[in-house]
Parts: sequence; C-alpha cells; structure tokens
Amino acid sequence: MNLAVQTQRFANILVRVVPLKLADRIAGALGLLFCKLSKTRRRQILNNLQHIFPDGRIRREQMNVYLKNTFVNYNRAMIDFLRLSFMSKEDFSVEITGFDNIAKALTHGRGCIVLTLHIGNWDYAGSYLAARGVPMSALVEETRPETYEFYAKHRERMGMKTFPLSRAGYAFLHTIKSNRVLAVLGDRDIMKNGIPVDFFSGRRNIPRGLGDIIIKRKLPVLFGYMVLHPTSKKDRYLARLEEPVFFSDSEKEFNKAMVEKFESYILKYPDQWMLFQSDWIA
Repeated sequence: MNLAVQTQRFANILVRVVPLKLADRIAGALGLLFCKLSKTRRRQILNNLQHIFPDGRIRREQMNVYLKNTFVNYNRAMIDFLRLSFMSKEDFSVEITGFDNIAKALTHGRGCIVLTLHIGNWDYAGSYLAARGVPMSALVEETRPETYEFYAKHRERMGMKTFPLSRAGYAFLHTIKSNRVLAVLGDRDIMKNGIPVDFFSGRRNIPRGLGDIIIKRKLPVLFGYMVLHPTSKKDRYLARLEEPVFFSDSEKEFNKAMVEKFESYILKYPDQWMLFQSDWIA
C-alpha cells in the first residue's frame, strides 16, 4: 500500500470521530505548516497567483494571504472529500443557484456537460448533485490502481458514476445515450496532448478535443463551480450552475469561451484554485 493512501485512510478514520469545526482548525494549521515547509508547492501556487495578478496589481501582503489560504482551503476541501465515505444525503451543506438548469439541459435528450475546473471542491459537487437525484457521471484522472480505487469509492457512494480519461469516448457516448450529466474539468491537460491557450498573463495547455466533441455531438454545456462559502456560517459551500449553452463554431472559439469563464471564476476565488502542478508554458 502506498504512503498517500495509507495517510488518507488514517485521515478518513479521524474525520469520522473529530467534529467538523475542530477538523477545520486542524486542517488550517496543517495547511499553514505545509505551506511553510513545501517550497515546491508554495512556488507553484505563487506562480499561479502571479499570472492571475501580474505587474503588481495586488499588494505583496494580499498575495501572501491568497497563498496561505490556498493551502488551508485545500485541506478543508479534503476533509469534506473524506467525509463522503460516511455522509448521508442530508448532510450536504450547499447554497446553490441554477440547479434547475440541469433539468433544462436534459430536456434535449442528449445528456449535458457540466464544465468546471479545479476550484473549490469538485468531488463534493458531483456527489451533492448525485445525492439530489441527478444522473451524474464524471471524467476522472487515472492514478495508481490503489489510489484510483480509494477515490472511486468516495466519488461513487452517492451514485455518481466515474470514467477514467482513457475511456473518455465511451463516457461521452454513455452520457448521450442515457441522457446523463457528465462533469468535466477543463483547466488542466492531464493527458499531455493539449492545446496551448492564453490564460491570464501566461499560456497553458487545455484538453484537446473537448470542444470538438461538444460541438459535433451538439451537447448542451453548463458552466459552474462549487467553492467553500466565503461568507455564510449556515452553508459550507456556495455553488453555481449557469444556463445551458450550445456551441456551433470552431473548437478555438469554444476554448476561448471556456477560458474566459474559468478566468472569471478564478478572479472571484483566487485562493480556491487548487492546482499544485507547474503547468504554465515557458
């Protein structure tokens, strides 16, 4: 058993017995400690923030706040991911707008794509929608078998079906034929064959072929996100699903529209864009 899975299984036991408020405080302290000790991860998040806010658009002190908060928020989101292994459907704590947009998209009978990014808690989002009766599927990253199995058990417990990226073609066909919702993360080129695009002040690769499939199959797209709630003491998460849209132009135009949406979300919640990989193109 690899160390990462061992650690997460131990943490899974802890979150069962530790109250959520106390778990949050522990997660915050560990997040700040990890931020201090991990020079590589700290440099990567700082690089992201410098692309979001180039040329001194925010003060260095604010940049450091966002940097530390990113580590804290990641740990808090991980607590909720681990809690998916034992939560009931009534335990979700979400303020959501646009939930009815899913039903609107599915009236076309071709399924739909919920297009989001690595912001907030995407696993919690998919499980929440599944718990509310949405026929959910998701494309997920392929990891080591032991890690993949551990994550799949959490992701699928509320009824969400997961497909590895290597079976993306089948996932889209299954979505269309079964009139399901397929969640896709579009801000990272996991397969390493992506398309370079302008992203904030730099360039990044995004998944190749995503727009082409959506356009050719005439799939409705709902852009959205779920983040840790920045203000509410009642609801733990804040979620938004936008009106379904169709794309009929080129993949280039689709990519442009997707990036603009992602940039707007990230600007709202820069300390919840949780990409610890160095994916900027030099």
